[in-house]
Amino acid sequence: MQPDMTQNSSEMLATLKADAAARFEAAGWPTPAHEAWKFTNLNRLKARDFTPANADASASDGATDGMIVFRNGVYQPGLSGAMPDGVVLTSLDDSAGLAGLLDHDQLKGHPVADQTLAATTGGIGLTVTGTASTPVTVVYENTGDDTSAHPVMVVDLADGASLTLLETHAGEGEGLSLPVMAIRQGEGAALHHARVQVEDENRHHLGQAVFTLASKASYTGVSVQTGSALSRCENHFSLNGEEADATLTTLYLACRDQVMDVTAFVGHKAPSCTSMQVIRGVLDDKARGVFQGKVLVDPIAQHTDGNQMSRALLLSRKCEADAKPELEIYADDVACSHGATVGEIDDTHLFYLMSRGIPAEQARQMLIEAFLADALDDVGDETLRDFAMQPVENWLTQLKEAS
Repeated sequence: MQPDMTQNSSEMLATLKADAAARFEAAGWPTPAHEAWKFTNLNRLKARDFTPANADASASDGATDGMIVFRNGVYQPGLSGAMPDGVVLTSLDDSAGLAGLLDHDQLKGHPVADQTLAATTGGIGLTVTGTASTPVTVVYENTGDDTSAHPVMVVDLADGASLTLLETHAGEGEGLSLPVMAIRQGEGAALHHARVQVEDENRHHLGQAVFTLASKASYTGVSVQTGSALSRCENHFSLNGEEADATLTTLYLACRDQVMDVTAFVGHKAPSCTSMQVIRGVLDDKARGVFQGKVLVDPIAQHTDGNQMSRALLLSRKCEADAKPELEIYADDVACSHGATVGEIDDTHLFYLMSRGIPAEQARQMLIEAFLADALDDVGDETLRDFAMQPVENWLTQLKEAS
């Protein structure tokens, strides 16, 4: 049953939840036979019986302006502060327009979205009507064993609106986090977005976000993954209007037996749109990294400029990196490229530094830092860059201490 746009918000959410529950009950978890999941085996999740976590709304405890807090997937108004000028926060139960953004083709039939939409107990939406005066920070706190968290958030930027959105996903316990986000950007709207995932290595994290951009809208994003035993960050972009632009820089850093999956889809659906994906991964011990990226150019999308480049640095002979960059082009006047490299630290560069009197471990650390800085230095937004650097520096410190 499809949601009826004449329904009120509660009725629409009920329809979305029922449809999502039915889809997941019929399909279940995907297997490696599914092309989108061939590199990421979810058997470890199938063997567990995760129950949606309980998290009642907490009383006010020094809420910070501009901050939104989810605890075990539930929005906490008592811990969340006032929104900046130009931003209005609304429960999805009170806004059919915002709830309708969840009726998205890339969410339907996806195991993360279906589970979360079926289980969520209250999502929120942000309506951005102008230039937000300060960033909005979203903190996801998750705890508990054998429990799952299902936060849902929708962001709607009006024509010409601008927002900086900073997300932190943190948690402990052997649980499962399944966050879902849907974002719509109106004509000329600008979103600056950073997302860091630093959950404990006992947890599992599968996140999905969908972005829809109108003409001349721009998206600038940075994503960093360092946490969770199994982590997948999946982004879908639909460039629906002429001259829309999406640029995403992603870093994944893994050690021991962590699995990090970066999956991205960019659909060019209008002329003269641009997209850039830059992915950097560092793997140590027995860790495994996955990059899947697809750029799809519709016949109407002439003058497309779409690029993606993945590079993985292996610090151990026992770690592994898989990459699957794809271009699917149905227009004839485009400039598109993709590529993927996997390699170890360059012995020539290492020898050069050591010949200058730098100890081997310090030289190795410098080369790893330079590999990551090469990607972050191209991020023009200082707020995003600084926000993303903190978990990177923390991970590098832990790597140094473990060596």
